[in-house]
Amino acid sequence: MKLLLGKELLELLRTRRWLVLPILFVVFGIGGPALVRLLPILLKTAGAGLEITLPPPVPADGFAQFLQSANQMGLLAVILTSMGLVASERRGGTLATLLVRPVSRQSFLWAKWLVNGVYALLSFIVGAGFAILYSYLLLGTPDTASLLLATALFLPYLLLTFSWTLFFSTAAGGPAAAGGLSLIPLFLLPILGSICKPLGEYGPYGVVPAATKLVGGMGTPSLPVEPAALVSVAVNLSLSALLVLGAWLVLRRAEL
Repeated sequence: MKLLLGKELLELLRTRRWLVLPILFVVFGIGGPALVRLLPILLKTAGAGLEITLPPPVPADGFAQFLQSANQMGLLAVILTSMGLVASERRGGTLATLLVRPVSRQSFLWAKWLVNGVYALLSFIVGAGFAILYSYLLLGTPDTASLLLATALFLPYLLLTFSWTLFFSTAAGGPAAAGGLSLIPLFLLPILGSICKPLGEYGPYGVVPAATKLVGGMGTPSLPVEPAALVSVAVNLSLSALLVLGAWLVLRRAEL
């Protein structure tokens, strides 16, 4: 297992894929507060004489903008950087060569999940740290405890997004197919959550609105975390583990 973990870490560093997500989330972390800080000036400049009144920007606005970017473009980037993790190795024949050695398919998948999943989570955490810092520098003193808790709430959904991408990368015929299939739950879960309120609160996507409500901003007060959000956290973590198990079952029956 240690050799597989080392292989995954070396491959992550060798391909320089390790730079993509941290840079992207840092850009979101800096850009969110900066956009909120500049928005009144931009609207005044482009208003053509119209008077547009906005509430004074607060630190929560900057972090809320970061969360919005992470939930949209950030998760899409997680899919794009992960869709070939297994599919590319199967197509290139690397996986068949690797599994000829005394390497179990279960250990192979767990190594993929651990190294690349931690990489995605740490990238988001770094971006959130920059968002908190620049919210403080540009907008004032934030409620750091609430922003850290909102960060923690979002992490299980990001992990789930990575986990279903790993599953589709194992089950699909190639990286493009894996990426396309991974987009389905990315867009479907928010829609289902808006249609069915219990699913929106207790289901996988429930942590996202819970984190957003906790942050507040744009004249909206911060709301405490409700028990439904904790259920959503447990659902995300459970589904992530089940998806790795499902990927192993698929790979166990696959012809390499």
